[in-house]
Amino acid sequence: MGLNDSSPGAMRNGRGLSDQWADSVVVRPRTTEHHITVHKRLVLGFALSILTLIIVTAVAVLLSVRFEECGTERDGTAGSNSRGSGGSGKFNGSRGERTGERGEEELAQPWRNSRLPGAVRPRHYDLRLAVYMDNFTFSGEVSIELECVNATKFIVLHTDRLEVTSVSVSSDIISTRTNNKPGGGTLRVHRHFAFPANQLYVIALHRELKPMRAYRLNMSFEAVIENELLGFFRSSYTLHREKRYLAVTQFSPIHARKAFPCFDEPIYKATFSVSLRHDPQYISLSNMPVESSSLADEDGWVTNRFTQTPRMSTYFLAWSVCNFTYRETQTQRGVKIRLYARPDAISSGAGDYALQITKRLLGFYQDYFRVQYSLPKLDLLAVPKHPYAAMENWGLSVFVEQKILLDAEVSSSSYQMELTMVVVHEICHQWFGDLVTPVWWEDVWLKEGFAHFFEYVGTDFLFPKWNMEKQRFLTDVLHEVMILDGLRSSHPISQEVVQATDIDRVFDWIAYKKGAALIRMLANVMGQRLFQKGLNVS
Repeated sequence: MGLNDSSPGAMRNGRGLSDQWADSVVVRPRTTEHHITVHKRLVLGFALSILTLIIVTAVAVLLSVRFEECGTERDGTAGSNSRGSGGSGKFNGSRGERTGERGEEELAQPWRNSRLPGAVRPRHYDLRLAVYMDNFTFSGEVSIELECVNATKFIVLHTDRLEVTSVSVSSDIISTRTNNKPGGGTLRVHRHFAFPANQLYVIALHRELKPMRAYRLNMSFEAVIENELLGFFRSSYTLHREKRYLAVTQFSPIHARKAFPCFDEPIYKATFSVSLRHDPQYISLSNMPVESSSLADEDGWVTNRFTQTPRMSTYFLAWSVCNFTYRETQTQRGVKIRLYARPDAISSGAGDYALQITKRLLGFYQDYFRVQYSLPKLDLLAVPKHPYAAMENWGLSVFVEQKILLDAEVSSSSYQMELTMVVVHEICHQWFGDLVTPVWWEDVWLKEGFAHFFEYVGTDFLFPKWNMEKQRFLTDVLHEVMILDGLRSSHPISQEVVQATDIDRVFDWIAYKKGAALIRMLANVMGQRLFQKGLNVS
């Protein structure tokens, strides 16, 4: 494309063209300088953006660290201010003094570990509760006798949704394994606070607890009787067009902490003394028989104190406040068996079948295991709503109504068989689970596998013609679990459990049915006589 011929000096001895070319040549350096200047500005802007991002990130990290420290201090300070323990200092100095290693942090702050530290362990709980059924709340006091295993300044235990109102620690007893004598008095509490992330409560002391000594932890608390079928919850039923309420517990696997401060892991077995105070229109039940009952002069409320339990895990503790009636029977060895249910269900005889087979099963298991039933009574409680078919609380087994009440006139044989197997399963747990308990939830298959296997053995004892162990076990358990075990989603019967959220997943058909299949295989390999002898204590 040529230049415009009409321009001044278009072609005068080639001068016009030469001047124009010269002008174009002069412009090139200016254009290059302009581009370089623009590039420098872009690079500078980009560098400033990166620097700003780094500064903002550093500030955010520092603020988050400071927020975490302030949160911990606030929990501790609030607990100490509102409950009179005093103190607002940090446990471990400034953030910069920490190593950052998770293990060292959990050692310095044991409440950051999802498992209890194990420096102290409970020996006995004295639990006193007042239950208010009019507004579905309760308050309580617990006195825990502790044994110090390793020197520590912290007492760490479980609470969940409890409002702790007071805390005190005393060393009333100084003990060794062979000697007990009066000792020390009240210990000064530096501060105490909840750590909801791990459902823990922390009591920090000014001085260390000494190994091989016994201490007493006293805590007062308040909470709501929940409507979610876990912890200490409420249920209802209708009788004569009137809605009635009851309250009952479901602590397995990790819900005792919703009802009282405790060391809520299976390994921390202890004895329990329970007292329940409530309106006299209700009755109260617990694992053991009522030791004493008294009426208060000021409000007419009744207080039932129950006999001390044997050593057991927290999730087997149970109680109920209800207005049920009961039928009862008694074994040859004097164990009293009662079935509590709605008054209309009791009057209709709906609980008689379960009551009679329970009596026979207690005798069967005592003879099979050669271990006597450990408690003086066994209550079967039929509730309208429950998260599971049943729960094997020691001395107070709780069933949903559909799994224990039987109307002989209208119930089918399959329904009778299902109900029978549920009762057989739960009564077996009075030995496998209550008396002998896995240390941790990864071995839950041991108690559930044995109970599931004995569903068929115990039912064969009650009804030999059903031929449960030889036939139904193959179709209902072995064949079904072999299909499940062939899936990619299968897993070993013993699963690692780290967090509390992992516990529920171990209660699946692999644990129940594969565990039962392995136990049955072992019994067949050993022979029934040798297998039974292996389960006997002597």
